[in-house]
Amino acid sequence: MRECTDIRLKILLISRRKEVLEALQTLLKRRPGLTIARKLVVNGHVDPLHEVTELPDAMVLHLGETWRAELEALAATPADRRPPLIVIGSAPDAPAMRLAMQAGARDLLPLPLVEADLFAALERIARDQQALAPAASAAVTVFINAKGGCGGTFLACNVADALTSRLHKRAVLLDLDVQFGTIPLYFDLFPARGLLQALENHTQLDEAALGGYLHRRGKLAILGHATQDRLPLEGISADAVDTLLKLCARSYEHILIDLPRQLDPLACRVIEQAEHVVLVVQQSVTVLRDAAKVMTCLQRDLLVDPGRILTVVNRHDRRSSISLEHVRSALACSEPILVPNDYRTVEESVATGQPLLAHARGAAVTRAVGALAERLDGGPNNVRRSLLSRTFSKVVKPRAS
Repeated sequence: MRECTDIRLKILLISRRKEVLEALQTLLKRRPGLTIARKLVVNGHVDPLHEVTELPDAMVLHLGETWRAELEALAATPADRRPPLIVIGSAPDAPAMRLAMQAGARDLLPLPLVEADLFAALERIARDQQALAPAASAAVTVFINAKGGCGGTFLACNVADALTSRLHKRAVLLDLDVQFGTIPLYFDLFPARGLLQALENHTQLDEAALGGYLHRRGKLAILGHATQDRLPLEGISADAVDTLLKLCARSYEHILIDLPRQLDPLACRVIEQAEHVVLVVQQSVTVLRDAAKVMTCLQRDLLVDPGRILTVVNRHDRRSSISLEHVRSALACSEPILVPNDYRTVEESVATGQPLLAHARGAAVTRAVGALAERLDGGPNNVRRSLLSRTFSKVVKPRAS
């Protein structure tokens, strides 16, 4: 049996024998992630759930001398008020087994108890609950360079770091540039496993398995490329990426994605799920030309609401011949977000693998990145929209005026 360290359940142990409860609790404490409560039945009530105000994720019931009355009481309880049940003890006959099933028993485990059988039963309950869990609502943000070298990867890394280090959010950073992604280097990481291996094994992935491919930088989870990865010539499966995003959404509040400068079907599929699209530009005629093409594609072809697009002018220079008015005019965008030019600080940050907050907390560029993180987290200028409303806006187009 596979190790069950990934189980996250609240378990209620019920028995009329104190020594049984103690033995079960000792056994379950060997595995992390389990929250254990005990109920020693000593009164005249036969209903195991009597006076239980908060339902557990799973209930382990030891069959005692009043087993029939206990199972009948559970069977008479509405299904939505009855947690998944594991029965420990031998049912004397087939009718008793049917009664246990009617009471909601997922498994009947005979005595003496086999530890592996108990944890396998709990693992099945955990998987079932995960499958039935409501869709998570993590905020997905994608970063796109209008032209190579605009700084999209740098901003993605440092915004992710600011969300976790400064705003104390749970965030994961994904590098979907499958050929030339460099995100681990921004954190001085040299992983042995990473994105490609996770995607290759996506059909076996769950939240615990995914953790084996993630790498930590403080509270930030990072999924980039392994140091010895080959250069893949084939594309990656959109279904595999969907699986990855769904798993991340169950554990993190923010999913930040660094996309390559290529609007292919995979990128478009990811963008459709994004709450924010951060388009990174610089004050350059060639950059603005390409940025205008990207902006047109996002709004006209992918039907991305303009309110979801944040234009960031990286390395902003007030003395540049390309003014902010030029940027607004070329991209038909609202007021862009400015990240000041501080070449030396940024270069040192990248060279040492230390994010801005660790390398130069008081620098103007660090403050600007922090402000962008706040906005993505729901600052005053950010109007968060549900997936339903975004989908509805794609189907029902506004009338032409």
